[in-house]
Amino acid sequence: MDAITIMVTWVTIAYLYIGLSVALPLKQVSNKTSSSRPPVTAHVQQNLATDVQKILSFPTYTRRVRLYNKNGFFLQVSEGRRLRGTRNFNNRNTLLDMESMGTSVVRLKGVVSNSYFCMNGKGIPHVMAHPSDECLFRETLGPNHFHTYTSYKYSGRNSGNITHEFYIAIKKNGKLKHGANTGPIQKSVDFMVLPLKKRNQ
Repeated sequence: MDAITIMVTWVTIAYLYIGLSVALPLKQVSNKTSSSRPPVTAHVQQNLATDVQKILSFPTYTRRVRLYNKNGFFLQVSEGRRLRGTRNFNNRNTLLDMESMGTSVVRLKGVVSNSYFCMNGKGIPHVMAHPSDECLFRETLGPNHFHTYTSYKYSGRNSGNITHEFYIAIKKNGKLKHGANTGPIQKSVDFMVLPLKKRNQ
């Protein structure tokens, strides 16, 4: 019985030794492989930065329009760089160059003021003489045939509504609405795009 016990013990030790000698090289190879992979987050961030850079390069198409809000106002970017609505169709500050910067991504440039409609990370509209990524907006055509415009750079950062978006919106008094207080079902966010005929440009 002692001889059998000794034999079983040696066989067990041999199996353990073989198992360890195989497992250690495999673990080292696995570690080398995982360490050689680039971080996923850095890769994604680099792609996003590249996409924004491509979008900011130059417009692929530009059309002259007016944006008519469902509350009865035209969006205007005045020479004094004020942003608000007006009911006056003939106000030249309502003339906008809508620059297509990518699929459903646009910039809004005041023709007279030669400046861009933008929105910061708090949803506050402002004007810039030279466009940045804050001047990019995602254009969406709704089932009611009105368009909405949401901040492209700060998409998903508004905790105040179900879509988490900052919308361009005009109040009933003609003033622009704070983007953080906007929502997809509000009349103030709906715009009709009125393109100008060539003879009127």
